[in-house]
Amino acid sequence: MRGDSTAERIKSVAVQLFAQKGFEATAIREIADAAQVSTSSLYHYIDTKEELLTEIMTAAMLKLIKCSLAVVDPTDSPPGRLVALVRCHVGMQIIDRLAALVTDNEIRALHGDDRAKVLKLRDEYEERWTSTLTEGKEDGVFDVAVPKVARLALLEMCNGVARWYKDDGPMAVAEICDHFATLALSMVNAQRDGRPLRIADVTREPSVALYERLVHIAKGGVIE
Repeated sequence: MRGDSTAERIKSVAVQLFAQKGFEATAIREIADAAQVSTSSLYHYIDTKEELLTEIMTAAMLKLIKCSLAVVDPTDSPPGRLVALVRCHVGMQIIDRLAALVTDNEIRALHGDDRAKVLKLRDEYEERWTSTLTEGKEDGVFDVAVPKVARLALLEMCNGVARWYKDDGPMAVAEICDHFATLALSMVNAQRDGRPLRIADVTREPSVALYERLVHIAKGGVIE
């Protein structure tokens, strides 16, 4: 898709419609009408509706990978990396809420190379979670029977934020990120020397500062 304002408008309305109605229930004409272009003009920017969905999901996954690379220190301890991963994932579910909903719910609509492309990115991202959980288990700081199952449970928990978050809700984003990070540490029985680990034990970066960095990066800012 071309990178001009019309193309971006088409992608923006498509994300909204796919999130609200679902991919299958959204007609090409609806996308064209919402983007204020004719159906024939729309095909100047996309070949198929599935191509548009692939672009939306690919962009969302690349942004998530970029942000996780920026906030997760690979030299940190497994508990510290897990807290950063959870905060990052929850934060991005809020920053890119509609794209997150589409990416989480519509993978079933993709086929062939499009599906393989998105799954490859998802697997690359989720491997960071699995390796963190595996290392934590091997180090004895996490008590998880199967790291891959723990990863699925944690991601499913974090993905739910996009479904219920409201801008006018009673909790600040940083508070939500910290609550989920605390739940994650509890779910994997994170401990050291027989004592349960807390967020303050494994990281010094406040969630407010991390969330501000995520917003900056998600909007195309330079990683410092």
